[in-house]
Amino acid sequence: MMNAFSEGLVLADKSGLSSDALLDILDLGAMTNPMFKGKGPSMNKSSYPPAFPLKHQQKDMRLALALGDENAVSMPVAAAANEAFKKARSLGPGDLDFSAVIEAVKFSRE
Repeated sequence: MMNAFSEGLVLADKSGLSSDALLDILDLGAMTNPMFKGKGPSMNKSSYPPAFPLKHQQKDMRLALALGDENAVSMPVAAAANEAFKKARSLGPGDLDFSAVIEAVKFSRE
């Protein structure tokens, strides 16, 4: 969910829609979500105070994928999400909040 949210924020910004406006829109509709409301404003400021470190989120993704492998469960969405977290970690924010995964999305657009 955080990966899709990150992509939406970057897409809004790149297409000329204020990411603050996107947060307002999301808060009004069926997709309202406490995580979007809580993390979105700091993500818009490229500020990621750690509540749950990105490196731990990526570790959990890796463990979930391993469990999927053990049980022959195809998890392509989780695998793609894990790649985004790995990319973000490679950029340095492993100790910052998992919302810093947006940096991988930003980096892929540069």
